[in-house]
Amino acid sequence: MDEHLKRILALFPSLAEITEQDWKQEGIKVLQMEPNYIIEEGQFLEYAILILEGTVRMFKISPGGREITLYRIHSGECCPLMTSSILGEAEYEASACVETTGLVLAIPAEIFRDWTDRYKTFRRFIFKSFAKRIVIMSNLLDSIHFKSIRGRISEFLVQMAEQTGNSDTISITHDSMSAELGTAREVISRTLKVLEKEDIIKLSRGKIEITNRAILESYIEL
Repeated sequence: MDEHLKRILALFPSLAEITEQDWKQEGIKVLQMEPNYIIEEGQFLEYAILILEGTVRMFKISPGGREITLYRIHSGECCPLMTSSILGEAEYEASACVETTGLVLAIPAEIFRDWTDRYKTFRRFIFKSFAKRIVIMSNLLDSIHFKSIRGRISEFLVQMAEQTGNSDTISITHDSMSAELGTAREVISRTLKVLEKEDIIKLSRGKIEITNRAILESYIEL
């Protein structure tokens, strides 16, 4: 732990008030997590996880097997659904998948609950994490219920392009898009083909090229 502590405090300043004695409690450790490692919904979690490096995707799977991405957590963040499960001593209400290799700080559940009780700054950080993700979840629900699939796909493609340095070529499969947007693959494929016929995008295996971003952006629904 000693070799990682400086980096941990830089990423999570709210942990600065944790005493040296508390850091030495048994079970606190830094772990490397590999891509595709999954924590499944319904588990009682033994550790709270704080991300030091890498990306973890949080998602839900419907009874019918349809998957939807809720949000992602990155360096300097923790998952509110995970922390609420630990604080409430309840089953984990989502699934998590490691997307990129990284490091995490694993804090035993009992110690995490104790720190949240005793340390005001750390508790405030946890509550702020809740508030941030509630907004994201609310926006996701609004998008699902009030926006057309064409508008949602257009918004998703523009966001993906911006995340890749405004590249016009996005590497993604129809299956992955259906998981991100929480709709059937057939719906995704059908809508993309319509956009292709309108010369707004060009489809190829595992890739989507934006050929008319101005029109694509005009389909985004506010």
